[in-house]
Formats: sequence, structure tokens, C-alpha cells
Amino acid sequence: MGTTGDMTNGPARAPRVLVVSGSRHLESNLHELVRIATEAARAAGAELQTLALHELDLPVMHYNDRSQRELPSVRRVHESARWADGFILATPEYHGNMSGCLKNWFDFLYGELAGKFAGVIACTGGGGGDMSITSVKNSFNWCHGFTLPFHAAARSSDFKDGALVNHKVLDRVQRVAHDVVRYAPLIRSAFDQARQDGEGVRSGVAGMHS
Repeated sequence: MGTTGDMTNGPARAPRVLVVSGSRHLESNLHELVRIATEAARAAGAELQTLALHELDLPVMHYNDRSQRELPSVRRVHESARWADGFILATPEYHGNMSGCLKNWFDFLYGELAGKFAGVIACTGGGGGDMSITSVKNSFNWCHGFTLPFHAAARSSDFKDGALVNHKVLDRVQRVAHDVVRYAPLIRSAFDQARQDGEGVRSGVAGMHS
């Protein structure tokens, strides 16, 4: 995929995609899915950043603790989310939900996700991943972001020696990555243009962020 115009009608640039790995488990199969998605997004022409939550000393969000905003880990969460046009959000499924560390990442954000686009991938013990994927999409949507109506999930049986061997799942992960790169800059551009209409109803939900 070629580059697209930036959000200020300046010179063309590559779509910016932040890949968020939502596992605290160092040996999680999720890391293999993240690797595949990252390679596919790069092949699609994205400029990439990866935020591996197992490497980030991110505290549990405390709404009334304003000092948290100055912590290096919290600043990185805010800055990387502001930078991104789109996201690939990866989570293990824990008790029918996303991981606690990914939910904690969401808790630090709101406006940084508005008008952005995300694709979701999940890793499960044996289920289909629907519950965790839905919870991630719901959280992103509640931040006034848009999500891909397509996703990918892998079970433990889809891996062998840490490698994803289910080609159907591999295909879906790669499609998610390509679609994020394709649609994220278009949606962000449309949202930013709508914001220019001000706070009135003409601007739709974007006007709530003008």
C-alpha cells in the first residue's frame, strides 16, 4: 500500500500504526501473533511503533492521582496513542475478557483514541476469543474510536513450538493488519475534517472533540 496524505494536507507520509501487545506473560503465544501482525503492517507500508505492556512498568490507573501523568510509562502511553493513526490491539482472553493490563492501558486514554481506527487480535486457551475481542472493541468504541468489523483469534492448538501453524488464522491476522493500514488514515482524516465544523451537530461525534 502506498503512503497517504497527512492529516494537515501536507506532504504524503506513511500511515502510523501502534501495535499494543496486551500480555504480561513473557512466554505468551500472543507475542507470535504480534510479530506476524507487525510484519504484515510493515509490508502494507505503515510506520510502526510497538507497545509491549509486559515491558512497561505501567501503574494501575488512579483517577485522582494527577502525578501519574508525569511517570515515564504513562507519558509513553499518551504520546504513542496521540502519534498513531491506527492501532492493532492484541489481547489474551482471561475469564471471557481482555487482559487486565490492556484494560489498564485503556483507562489512561480517551481523546487520544477518538477518531482513530483499530483492528483486534486475540489468543485463547481453547475458546473462540469472541468475548475478549468484543470487550476490546467496546472499550475502543466508547473512546469514540472505530473498529474493524473483522478480527482474528488463535487457540493454543494453533501453535507448535511457539510458531503459529494454523494458516487460516495466519491469513486473518495478516488481513487485520493490512486493513488497519488501509483504513486508519482515511477515518482519521474524515474525523479531523469534521472537527473543523466546530461543536454543532453538523460535526457529529467529532464535534465533541473540537
